[in-house]
Amino acid sequence: MKHSTIQLGDLPDEILMMIFKNMCQVDVLYSLIDVNQRLTTIVHDPIFTNHVTLLKHLSDGSICSLTDSMLDQFCSQILPKMNHKVKCLHLESSSMERILLAANYPSLDGLSLYENALTDLFKNKILSLTFNMNVNKKDNDREHVNGVIFQRIIKIFTNLQYLNFCPSSIWHSRISLKIFTENLASTTLLELHVTVNNFDDCLYLLDGRFNQLHTLYVNVADIQSSQQTINNMENLPNLKYFSLYSNVVTSAYDELIVPLLNRMFNLEELSLYVKICDINRFVDGNDLRKNILNNMSRLKRLQFYIRSTTGVLNRINIPSNEDIQYTFKDFHNNHIISYVDYFTDTQRGQCHVYSYPYTLNEYCKITNSFPGGLYKCVTKISLYDERPFEYNFFLRIAESFPHLKKLIIENMKPQNGKPKSDGNQNLPIIEYPHLITLDLTEAHLDYIELFLFDTKMRLSNNISVVAIYQALRRVTEKFTRNATPIHGKKLHCLNLVGKYRIPKYVKEYFPHTEICSCEFV
Repeated sequence: MKHSTIQLGDLPDEILMMIFKNMCQVDVLYSLIDVNQRLTTIVHDPIFTNHVTLLKHLSDGSICSLTDSMLDQFCSQILPKMNHKVKCLHLESSSMERILLAANYPSLDGLSLYENALTDLFKNKILSLTFNMNVNKKDNDREHVNGVIFQRIIKIFTNLQYLNFCPSSIWHSRISLKIFTENLASTTLLELHVTVNNFDDCLYLLDGRFNQLHTLYVNVADIQSSQQTINNMENLPNLKYFSLYSNVVTSAYDELIVPLLNRMFNLEELSLYVKICDINRFVDGNDLRKNILNNMSRLKRLQFYIRSTTGVLNRINIPSNEDIQYTFKDFHNNHIISYVDYFTDTQRGQCHVYSYPYTLNEYCKITNSFPGGLYKCVTKISLYDERPFEYNFFLRIAESFPHLKKLIIENMKPQNGKPKSDGNQNLPIIEYPHLITLDLTEAHLDYIELFLFDTKMRLSNNISVVAIYQALRRVTEKFTRNATPIHGKKLHCLNLVGKYRIPKYVKEYFPHTEICSCEFV
């Protein structure tokens, strides 16, 4: 029998594509473009041309540039022919200038510069920079590394007027500035978007080192009191637009947030998104006017979300929802929504106040008092109450949050108006078509049953559920209950809390589901 030789060109396109996907992208582009028309067509697929990485990753995790011969070919032959397809470039310092000048990139909307990619390239010409990055550091070093890169950007691009630092990954882009304050300053920066580690970092940004700053959008990971001394606490007359967002509850509203805002007497637009606890009152319209707005005579636009919680034990005069809403009667340029709840088990009160339309992508601690509405931006919510959630409440939630992806339920009270299986035929179906994560670890058995077994609850076909093992065991009657409804939803993943090993009969009950276990939530 004669030996047969199969060459690369003898393989079908599908096989070639599979092979090329597993090769280094640089090598694919460098070796195969212009070899022949067929290979060139395959390599021009968007998989290889939309996001182009022009550097080498070494085995020790470091980065190096391409060889001179490879760079010559990319800059003179390859990039000019595929430049209109390139949407994102991943570059490093020594070759960055040549690559950027090799062609025009009309579709380019992303530029990832690795840690060593900050050079003095065009440092006097760059006025606006949106900076996304990949950092070859461990997570526990990330805030420090981000601080180093932020400092280098400010130092190198001496005429920079606009900087958006890592908008695509908020919490992975946090910076800590406390060790960089002496050499961190700019007299040209006008607008800054940034996420900082704590409130001290926010104060550092506003202590005079950016004295021309007129717009600041800042996400603060932690707003707590500090022992550090910030040198400059003077007024900020140049600041016209300020946005403060924090997803962590703080008790330092009076101590930190209000004094900072009182320095901004020339503000024209204010966005304030905070969660406040233990200040012995609810933040309402009167509080906002007295402590903040009366000091901002030029304010034209106000957007806010404030959730405040306080203890109500032995308090006599506690405001009703009507009382809270009345305090906003003079907010003529805003549609304000408010609602208040009192929880007898914990002896605490909670008040939501916010401008509508709602612009955040999450909404936490929603109670039965939630008035409804349409929240198109929201993809993550949590539900909390000491009163049970009934069927109509979940229907209202589904209608209010049409793009919901993650739902957390915190309610250990059983349902009162639970529909009987033979009496709910006329009830409308509750649909969560985009839901992919459902957390039931702090939910009563009734809510587990509602979401997993009730035929009037319709979920997506790719959902991951987190639940307590013993609770799920009871609801499924020791994993013997007819599972047609739950299997019809095709659970993608089930994370069972409180069970170290998953029994075989559980896997048999969920034959198409990836099952994981953990001891704690």
